[in-house]
Amino acid sequence: MTLHLPLALMLVAGMGFAAHRASLCTVRAVMEVMTSGTAYMLVSFAKAVLWTITISGSLIVLFSIDPQPVYGRLPFWAALLGGFIFGIGAAVNGGCSFSTLQRLADGELGMLVSLAGMILGFLGMSYWLAELPSVSLQPIKTGRLWQHSWGSGLLVLLWLWATWELIRLWRAHADDSGLLGRLLAERYRLSSAAAVLGIGGGTLYAVQGAWTYTNFLRGEAASWLGAGPVPAAGQAFLLVALIVGMLFSSWHRGAFRVRRPKLGDLPPRLIGGLLMGIGGTLVPGGNDTLLLAAIPSFSVQAVTVFAALLAGVAVTLAVMRWRMGVMAPVACSGDRCH
Repeated sequence: MTLHLPLALMLVAGMGFAAHRASLCTVRAVMEVMTSGTAYMLVSFAKAVLWTITISGSLIVLFSIDPQPVYGRLPFWAALLGGFIFGIGAAVNGGCSFSTLQRLADGELGMLVSLAGMILGFLGMSYWLAELPSVSLQPIKTGRLWQHSWGSGLLVLLWLWATWELIRLWRAHADDSGLLGRLLAERYRLSSAAAVLGIGGGTLYAVQGAWTYTNFLRGEAASWLGAGPVPAAGQAFLLVALIVGMLFSSWHRGAFRVRRPKLGDLPPRLIGGLLMGIGGTLVPGGNDTLLLAAIPSFSVQAVTVFAALLAGVAVTLAVMRWRMGVMAPVACSGDRCH
């Protein structure tokens, strides 16, 4: 089964739109826990994983798809270290992989420095790892997981949850705005964004494997050095579609405003992006890859690496709060963050 490029582009653009409308960000999720004692955003990440498993598992079973492999880093400690370093970089940068693009779509040009640093990190770490044959990428086999009898039972349970979740989300809107009004809502509920990300991500995961933009940039950097194959051409278009979806969201709600970075903002953007690139090479990929590809493959390693990423964010934020004496609060309620 192949997914035609126009459909894939529409899915990714919709995911970019939804992520921007809900302001999803791993750094903000940790800040929410540290400042408000709630975990609405982290719960939405878990829901995105469940949606991805539901959709990808259904497609794999119904169409007998042999999914593209998702890769994990061996030895395990290298992937764990990569997750922690990526988390440090995201906290220093002030945003994770999705958030970096979201802020760029709002006109924050300093995020271009973050992306440049990320690419430099991918290049430098890929060059170094090419000299270390003991540190390698190994495929996470996923297709056979759905061939067992328990796979069908799991899908039934997941679809019961998904149906309940869709009904709950539809009823959560007090106004009778219709489908279009809800799709173009000023701010998405976290669960709504999780559903869009998971449905689109699950479809793409089933037919393209680890399609996410951090994994694409990592693979592209490795190919420039001759340390890996060239990513499929369509993946570059997916990155463009992701940005276009975020740009449309920003324009539609009047949030786009070009803002040049202050000189003092450039070092943390560059250093943060560099650390994200280094960590993302070891993982491999960023938090987007872990949530929408690696964890849905039932990889225990991916779950622990994501935990290490969260720990890296939390430790760095704690140090920053200790030094500055304050941290901007992130308040979430009613399935929305403010």
